[in-house]
Amino acid sequence: MPRPATELGSYGDIGAKEQKDGRVRVWATFRDYDGKGRLVEATGLTESSAKAELRRKLTARQRQYKGRTRGKITRDTRLTLLMDMWLDEVKSDEGVGQQSYDRYKGEIDASDDKRAKKDAIKLRPALGNLRVWEADTGRLDEHIQSIAAAGLKSKARLHKVILTGIMGVAVRYGALAENPVRDTCRLRRRKIKPQPIERERLDGLRSQLREWLAGNEIPGTPAYTLGPKRDRLVLDVADLILGSGVRPGEALAASWDQFDLDVKPATFTVSATVVRLAAKGLFRQEWAKSDAGYRIVALPDFTTRMLKRLRDDPKQVGMCEVKALREMGGGVVEVEDKVLLVPPGRGGVLRDPHNFNRTWRDARGMLYKDVTQYTFRKTVATLIAEASDSKTAAKQLGHSREGVTERHYIASPERAPDSSAVLESGFGEAG
Repeated sequence: MPRPATELGSYGDIGAKEQKDGRVRVWATFRDYDGKGRLVEATGLTESSAKAELRRKLTARQRQYKGRTRGKITRDTRLTLLMDMWLDEVKSDEGVGQQSYDRYKGEIDASDDKRAKKDAIKLRPALGNLRVWEADTGRLDEHIQSIAAAGLKSKARLHKVILTGIMGVAVRYGALAENPVRDTCRLRRRKIKPQPIERERLDGLRSQLREWLAGNEIPGTPAYTLGPKRDRLVLDVADLILGSGVRPGEALAASWDQFDLDVKPATFTVSATVVRLAAKGLFRQEWAKSDAGYRIVALPDFTTRMLKRLRDDPKQVGMCEVKALREMGGGVVEVEDKVLLVPPGRGGVLRDPHNFNRTWRDARGMLYKDVTQYTFRKTVATLIAEASDSKTAAKQLGHSREGVTERHYIASPERAPDSSAVLESGFGEAG
């Protein structure tokens, strides 16, 4: 029967041999954390004193490694430390954006904003004082299911994602053999059929938008009486999304140098988006949401005509002062910049998506309260998929995987292969 392997960071049997000078030499093979066994030895006047010196050397070797890495986390470590370590890992991960980091941190720590809900469930107050060995599958499952039972299923899914990362730190440092979140409850999503807008409703919406722009009353929104005049750019942004399938943030960040209106068809290079960073405000991020999001889309004539009208109107074209996120020297820096934005905000600044959505809700009124900018993206995806395929629709929308487009954006039913001849031969009446 083979001898069991010595565990990492431990040592085997201690050997001893008396030397010619009467001293005693002792030794043991220490299995280092690279997997190699290394001989550690000591001498003493007696065997017991030599073994005591050897154990001191072996203990120091273990401490040296633990102080460097694995000793940071033990089964008695509290989860609050794991949360900090995981957030540090996320922040240094180049594949995770600042918005995602802010979202994760916002679910771990209670907000100090006076407007925040005082009873909001956050991970550090709820679980931070647990020790690693106490945070077993049952305890974590109870936390996740309690959130789901309160009707907050999206929040429960997010907490499960964060807890998977947090407990993964304990696994990597050897405090746990496996991640306890793995066997918690499955939070199945009910598949909701995407709801694009039909052509007849779109024509009705456009007619109502013209009434709203003229200052007239529409269902759910009173007539214009005072304040800033109603903004035509709300309609133009909708036409830009309908004609390209871009995300609302990509439309609001569009600058004139991203368009080529002198070719047929005109093109739009999608290479920026609007993001909001916690405690810092709005930024024009000078790269797309993902690698697949950096793309060139061809524009239909109705969108091209709208853009040329804006370009030829001196009131609509002007430099805007923006805060920008720019990739420089392998990192991301914040800079002040001046950009010729296509949909500039009032006062020559970056248009705030929150303010834009508020204006859009007024413009769509009650008859079309279900229509958002993402409704237009779904309409674009469905129309393209019906005319060609889901792969083409995914490329238009800037998705890296067709599955995302099919699941969330395309409303058309999947067409089964034509098996009518087989069924006819198997079940048709002889005639």
